Amino acid sequence: MHRCLFILFVLALATLPPAPVAASQVADEIVLHLAGGWTLTTGGRVHGPNAARLDAALARAGAQQAYALGGNAYLLKLARPLDPHVLSARLSRVPGVVYAEPNYERRSFLVPSDEGIDRQWSLTVLQAFDAWSITTGSDIVIAVLDTGVSPTHPELRGRVLPGFDFVNNDDDPRDDDGHGTFTAGVAAAEGNNGIGAAGMCWQCRILPVKVLNRRGRGNDAAIAAGIRFAVDRGARVITMSFGGPDDSRVLREAVTYALERNVLLVAASGNGQAEGNVPNYPAAYPGVLAVSATGPDDAITSFSTTGDFVDLAAPGAGVWSTLWRRTTGDTYGFADGTSAACPHVAGAAALVWTVRPELSARQVAEVLMLGADDRGAPGKDPAYGYGRLNLLRALQVALDPNLLARSRIEGVVRSVDPARTTVVLNVGQETRPDATGFFRFDNLPPGQYTVIVRSPSGESLQRQVALTGTALSVARVDFYLDREAAVSTAFAPVQPQRGAVYFPETGHTLRGVFLSYWRTHGGLPVFGYPISEEFIERSDDGREALVQYFERHRFELRPENRPPYNVQLTRLGDVILRARGVDWFTLPKGAPQPGCRYFPETGHSLCEPFLSAWRSSGLEFDRRRGKSEAENLALFGMPISEPQVETLPDGRLILVQWFERARFEDHGPDGVLFGLLGNELARLKGWKP
Repeated sequence: MHRCLFILFVLALATLPPAPVAASQVADEIVLHLAGGWTLTTGGRVHGPNAARLDAALARAGAQQAYALGGNAYLLKLARPLDPHVLSARLSRVPGVVYAEPNYERRSFLVPSDEGIDRQWSLTVLQAFDAWSITTGSDIVIAVLDTGVSPTHPELRGRVLPGFDFVNNDDDPRDDDGHGTFTAGVAAAEGNNGIGAAGMCWQCRILPVKVLNRRGRGNDAAIAAGIRFAVDRGARVITMSFGGPDDSRVLREAVTYALERNVLLVAASGNGQAEGNVPNYPAAYPGVLAVSATGPDDAITSFSTTGDFVDLAAPGAGVWSTLWRRTTGDTYGFADGTSAACPHVAGAAALVWTVRPELSARQVAEVLMLGADDRGAPGKDPAYGYGRLNLLRALQVALDPNLLARSRIEGVVRSVDPARTTVVLNVGQETRPDATGFFRFDNLPPGQYTVIVRSPSGESLQRQVALTGTALSVARVDFYLDREAAVSTAFAPVQPQRGAVYFPETGHTLRGVFLSYWRTHGGLPVFGYPISEEFIERSDDGREALVQYFERHRFELRPENRPPYNVQLTRLGDVILRARGVDWFTLPKGAPQPGCRYFPETGHSLCEPFLSAWRSSGLEFDRRRGKSEAENLALFGMPISEPQVETLPDGRLILVQWFERARFEDHGPDGVLFGLLGNELARLKGWKP
């Protein structure tokens, strides 16, 4: 029966309608991310365990070529246009596919304007002349992801490094539009040379990465590959004057790749205020410095996209810079757009790094925000973010000897007598909450901190936080000694937070040790999305532990153990069956069978299709390709039932097999999926509807 269902599935792929595709997607391309141990050849053939099903699905979809994008993601070119959303949704269900998604397009945010204002008015507003008396920069590498850069422009000549063209797939990233040369000049045109224009950082080197075509459009496959290329080639700053409204996994993963390697990403917020004012990506990703545009009157321009994701504003109307034109070649000109605002911030970041090279990318971003001139509503607001860029003040903040000793931790202790409660940091500082339960630790340097609260009854709770050291780094840590209040808060959706990956699908964040563990050992296919924030829960052994719930699992922090055992996985298969009143020790046993793996410890056999699914995933122990049986066991445990037909919560009958820490479900043409046991446990406890 399953074989017939699979044939129907691949035939459906072959007959997908060539439905109209929105302009923001490439109709004959999709992005495919494969699980560990699976790869694609350049011809689109699959290598990996039990690869025949995915190989057949790709062949029926018309896969012709595959290009590696990094991180086991591929750009897949199809023989004919198909509806990318339908195709992606279906391929995402095939075993071995972490995700499939359309190859979304992004566009530049630059609009030519008339030459009717004094040149480079922005330098006075930014106090650039006084800033340059402190430094004019150094040879820091700024990657310009754009339409290319003209290496012959007199303002840039000699400082344009060898780059790459991801549009035409060659090593000639020369500009064929002019947009990239313009943004490169705003960031790094040579100053004090008697000609043209002056950029923010006069000595910076430019790494040209062409990801937009001659019409200022590009797709996520090229952009994601370009980000990874720039990081691997030593860029400290990446400036991206483009965007689009679609969030994509391949772009998000490339952004994460850069952030984890201490690279500062700067992106234009967009020019769509009058077209719905929707957030644009990559600017809206956490960790990316999003820049809106101001005019000569210091007001946000009428075109600039605004929103809670905006971090800074910078001049973006009537900006004078270097240009390349098809008719005249290297020249100069004015332009408007958040495309012009974004490279101001990138160049400013390079100046900060020149005077404080030891700072991290996050610390440099916070210096720029701390040094900004507050405009609009007091404090951070959706239009200006933390304010309009000020070069001089940013350098003054950077040169403050106490810059990295100004962070703080604060919070509230609830449901306990504050006068008899103590809050302690692992570094030795101690305080008592005030009458409202509020506590605070000031002037903290960068580092990881453990905050411990001790109640009058001797009960102790703790949370871990990370600080950058700057005054902008404030960790809020609230303690609920009332268990019901703590759990209710943990499962309520939250807003995006800095220092955490946000999942809008469930409204929850993932950070720190749990984030690293989630990424390393399987991500979405194995664990699912987070369905709670971190909170303290009493475990079966009576110990208090920091936990977080996911669709398919529950993480429990055990910091006394070495990785990967510092995070323990709950025996969800065992727990759920016991909660149902099922004693799995009494379930019918199996026997050794050809082609199966028999476990005498539990008396059960593991056969196809569950055997391949079990072998394809596991905790990562040895950093070798593929998964060992020890790694399989550490993730799933042994089978504790034979395959059996069960009714899922949605009423479907399906073949399942239970394991100590999982439930495998055979969804026929959609492959083997792991049961949503984290959701089920949260519902059994009354924490999730």
